[in-house]
Amino acid sequence: MADPLTVVGIVANTIQLVDFGSRVLERLEEYQSKFGDVPEAFRHIKAELPVLLDALRQTKAAIDAGSVQDESKNALLPAVEGCGVQINLLDDVIAEVLPAPGDSWARRGKKALRSLRYDTKVEKITSVVRGYIQTLTYHAAASLRPLTVERTLPRPTPCSTVPFQRDPHFVDRDILAEIDCKSKQPASRVALVGLGGVGKSQLAVEYSYRTRERSPDTWVFWVPATSSARFEEGYRKIAERAKLPGWDKSDVDIFKLVYSWLSHEANSYWVMIIDNADDLSVFSPSGKGKGREDNLFNARAPLLEFLPQSPNGSLLITSRNRDVAFQLTGSYADIIRIPPMEQAHALALLRNKLGGSVEHDDAVALVEALDYMPLAIAQAAAYISQRAPRATVSRYLQDLRRGDRDRAKLLNMDIGDSRRDGTASNSIIATWQISFEHIRRDRPSAMRLLSLMSLFDRQGIPDSLLDGRYQDDSDVSFDFEEDLNTLTSFSLVATDVEGHQFEMHRLVQFSTRKWLELQGELEGWREKYVRLMDDNYPVGIYENWKACRALFPHAEAAVPCRPGGGSILETWASVLYKAAWYAEGVGNYQAAHEMGRGALEAREATLGAEHPETLDIVNNLGHFY
Repeated sequence: MADPLTVVGIVANTIQLVDFGSRVLERLEEYQSKFGDVPEAFRHIKAELPVLLDALRQTKAAIDAGSVQDESKNALLPAVEGCGVQINLLDDVIAEVLPAPGDSWARRGKKALRSLRYDTKVEKITSVVRGYIQTLTYHAAASLRPLTVERTLPRPTPCSTVPFQRDPHFVDRDILAEIDCKSKQPASRVALVGLGGVGKSQLAVEYSYRTRERSPDTWVFWVPATSSARFEEGYRKIAERAKLPGWDKSDVDIFKLVYSWLSHEANSYWVMIIDNADDLSVFSPSGKGKGREDNLFNARAPLLEFLPQSPNGSLLITSRNRDVAFQLTGSYADIIRIPPMEQAHALALLRNKLGGSVEHDDAVALVEALDYMPLAIAQAAAYISQRAPRATVSRYLQDLRRGDRDRAKLLNMDIGDSRRDGTASNSIIATWQISFEHIRRDRPSAMRLLSLMSLFDRQGIPDSLLDGRYQDDSDVSFDFEEDLNTLTSFSLVATDVEGHQFEMHRLVQFSTRKWLELQGELEGWREKYVRLMDDNYPVGIYENWKACRALFPHAEAAVPCRPGGGSILETWASVLYKAAWYAEGVGNYQAAHEMGRGALEAREATLGAEHPETLDIVNNLGHFY
């Protein structure tokens, strides 16, 4: 029988510890509220402290209920006292390192420098606290069992919570080997980053199946991160499959419960796949978010703190946003950029999906027209298969090339795929428009930059024609480099080696223009682009040929931007006339003829056939007409 003084000591110490520990936690939370985040060294202990306090409360409740055996009471007293020692040590470190409300700026600076010396001490406190959490959690769980139960229930068999079937048409791009290589270290975090529809989630699904094949004793968990609510669903599924005590109770803190279990090395190896981690506000309330509802959810504690760093586990993250991936992995070296497929892989995917022979040249032309994007290829194959034999690769390609209206219709098709998230669109245009909305919400000026870039030729877009050319009066925080970083982070824009020119996928440009059309903004951006080209494209004399040559593809891109009338039509005619002048000079007669005729017709409509500027075209390019 346990000494009554032991029982009293445990209860009294627990009450004092919970009270004191809560005040220490409030100090950390107050610091985070004022300064945006706690120092790096304190982040893990801040996540562990609520778990420790909860374990102490459960211990007291179990003792009060009489469900703790005498042997456990005797064993718990040193653990509770040890918790007190660690909390006091933590309080001392906080007093030394974190500025108090009345501290001067000089004292704050000294504390900031001093904090670097305490990283190891805080890490040690965190490690010891984790050990006590394990002890307290074990005894709390044991106290829930009836005392008459003699045998231990069998531990659940490791399994997978991945909700998607394996794709029999999967094409390996050697990326899985790179994931394996980067995931070898204990507590690894690896992120797959790329455009929506580039195949990140499909790679993660295949990786999950291969992991289970080679290691049946490894848990594989799938956690969707499109919102806090869906993230919670993923954690609840983990708790259910692992049969964690109290997982089905309405008042359980599911994040603490799962985090604590995953952090115990005794609970077997695990891999957690966090899918569609595009929005930092899902993980951290200080980030810009989807809105009030998600941020209120996160007010309880940043979900970032409930991503375990356990030697027996690893994280694989999929994201469109490189900056979010960095926040979750902590290292750009652990980010794997997922580009569109190489031609051979794209052809293999198309043939696998169609399941029959495909004329080679047609197949090559189709995957090229689709920018080698896996989602677009899969949807094209589904469309053709669904409508065969009338639909063929050749006919689909013809429709795709017929014009913007037909192309948009095909690319907006959403043919269901059971191997993709049911909340995600299977349309490549709709998939990218999610990114557009995200960027417009978080950094509107970056979306304006993308809007302008979508009208250029897709390659060789010079920074000199972008910086300072797209902002409006509301851009109080305009910063070209930050806007560009946002677009490259989402893989919507790529930079050349020297960093002065950019390129885009043709389908990204097309999808951006269709999105602008839906917003009623396309014509306004076309006018802006036409004026920009007229201001910067030189006349076609020999001395200007070098500049004309560099900008000629972008002048050609202005041809479809023909305005309906007014002064902007004359501006458009000026661009075409100067470009035609250069084209004629270098012997590109077809382009000179087409652009010159467009310029002539526009000037006749706006200025009249006898106007001097109309006659300039006739005099310089008249031999074409």
